[in-house]
Amino acid sequence: MAAICMVAIAIFFPGTSVLAANVAQTPNVTLSLVAEGPPKAGQTVWLALDQKIKPQWHTYWRNPGESGLPTTVEWILPPGISAGPIAWPRPKRIDVGPIVNFGFEGEAILLVPVKFENDFNELSNNSNIKAQVSWLVCEEICIPEQVDVDLDLSRAIGDRDLFLRARAALPQQIPGKQTARVSGQAIDLTLSGSGLEPFDGAYFFPTDEELIEAGPRPRISRSGPDVTITLARQSGTKLPERLSGVLDLGELGAFSITDVALKAAAASETPAETGIAPSLIQAAFFAFLGGLILNLMPCVLPILSMKALSLTQSGGLRAELRRDGLFYLFGVLACFGAIASVLLALKAGGAAVGWGFQLQSPPVVLVLVLLMVAIGLNLFGLFEVPLSVAGLGQDLTQGGGGRGAFFTGVLAVLVASPCTAPFMGAALGFALTQSAPEAFVVFLALGAGFAAPFTGLALSPALVGLIPKPGPWMVRFKEFLAFPMFATAIWLVWVLAQQTGPGGVMVTLSAGLGVGFLSWAAPKLSRPWGLALVILGLALLAASAWQLDETPPQTTLSLSGNGIFSPWSAEAVATAQGQGRPVFVDFTAAWCVTCQVNERLAFGTKEVQARMATAKMVLLKADWTRSDPLITAELARFGRAGVPLYLLYPPDGSPPSVLP
Repeated sequence: MAAICMVAIAIFFPGTSVLAANVAQTPNVTLSLVAEGPPKAGQTVWLALDQKIKPQWHTYWRNPGESGLPTTVEWILPPGISAGPIAWPRPKRIDVGPIVNFGFEGEAILLVPVKFENDFNELSNNSNIKAQVSWLVCEEICIPEQVDVDLDLSRAIGDRDLFLRARAALPQQIPGKQTARVSGQAIDLTLSGSGLEPFDGAYFFPTDEELIEAGPRPRISRSGPDVTITLARQSGTKLPERLSGVLDLGELGAFSITDVALKAAAASETPAETGIAPSLIQAAFFAFLGGLILNLMPCVLPILSMKALSLTQSGGLRAELRRDGLFYLFGVLACFGAIASVLLALKAGGAAVGWGFQLQSPPVVLVLVLLMVAIGLNLFGLFEVPLSVAGLGQDLTQGGGGRGAFFTGVLAVLVASPCTAPFMGAALGFALTQSAPEAFVVFLALGAGFAAPFTGLALSPALVGLIPKPGPWMVRFKEFLAFPMFATAIWLVWVLAQQTGPGGVMVTLSAGLGVGFLSWAAPKLSRPWGLALVILGLALLAASAWQLDETPPQTTLSLSGNGIFSPWSAEAVATAQGQGRPVFVDFTAAWCVTCQVNERLAFGTKEVQARMATAKMVLLKADWTRSDPLITAELARFGRAGVPLYLLYPPDGSPPSVLP
């Protein structure tokens, strides 16, 4: 009769079939509940939940990673018996497409301590324990499974080999001292006095979910006997007070990291220009200062031209200037808010982005080139009512009322984004590690600082009175201001050449020729023909953007001197320091005007490079012209959201200095 009942259970409940009282089986996992020995009053007996998993399938660790659910146990125990937490074996990183999971394949033995009180009677019949075990098992699909097992402890027979295998799979206690420090988007776990053999690879399985980015491999650096393992922190998450997890060192084994105090970087170690770890108020203040200084950076030159033109066109009319000043402020704040929203959304989706990220996209650079050309042609007087798609931006910026001032502010932010002014790096690095409301406060403070000079001028009656009255001189001044627009277009074409090679330059110049033709032809034709040309222009622009080569060309990493730069990598830095040589790292991008100016006027000169050569300095360049997650993570580790960043590593292997 019992056999018939078991067959009936297997037919009507195929998810679970009972093989024995302490064994249960599903289509993908066989679970056994085994005790190491019989119960004894006042002592602890270990139980093993042995999961034998079907090939190609896996179950999950206590922190399942980016998806999944851990195995859970609900115990039904007699009085005088209590079960402790699961002792988890060493997990495995399991990549399923773009998703990274933490779990087990083949076999997972979960150990559980069971304590017997002093008054427990071993001779009683009250030693039968039951457990309801649930897990998620996955291959291409995921199936939640649940089984019930029970075990009579008074008849338990220990399986020595099973428990030997289980304990061998447990993480070891790591020797020495461990410290953990938060620095921007990175967590540095330092092992001191561990006595471990040198290792090249490591992986960290955090106990806390949503703490560490599961995808990137940690970076390893050494300073004397200390080893620092740099982990990429998930953005927008609240940090726990302590760090726990399993450090997997490959053949050296897995080691338990338990309750290591998680501290913020010391003030002297914070890589901000100010030398202090900014609070929200400090970050907002630095962002405001950075926005003010951003007006003096070279990439804002064409927008200064548009501001000057708007001042002269007002003729000193105070009402119009006040209106334009306020609408310009609103346009700047709206654009900074939009950029902050996109940045935070992309980072929440796992993308590695930072300040100026839009110029890492060749189609965006192409559109800006055509926009600068169209604005220049308009300033030359080639057309007054632009009909092409590129001219639409100029129509908006030169429109009547407050609309023109608003879109001038928007365009100012887009064109200014290649520059990073002093104080901006620390403020933006702080913003991108905080919650969305705090990040918006910093970005809006940056926008307020950027808009303050023009808005303040427009709202100042004393300064407004100094503006000359309109006259014939305005026509020549307006035409002259077209040249900064064309200069900006030339620079953007050079940026595109770094991203796409000669093919991208040819596409861009052809599209620019099309914009010139449309600007000349469209106003001269009837409305239907003009509309047809606009549609044709849109199609050609879309085709041009689609044809841009997404593969950046191989470029020579050299400066205007004798110094030759090699591509940056964490391994290259470690190798050079291991040879006792200082290292200079330039984090740069072709679209970063500040970077290009510094390279030619600061450390790109023959005198500076001669000193670098005398010091036998290794020169490395981290090129962020196109998006690179490793470079983005390294920038975040030093509290930066964009370039430039200059690091000088001493030859003794100690941490780098951040140059101003």
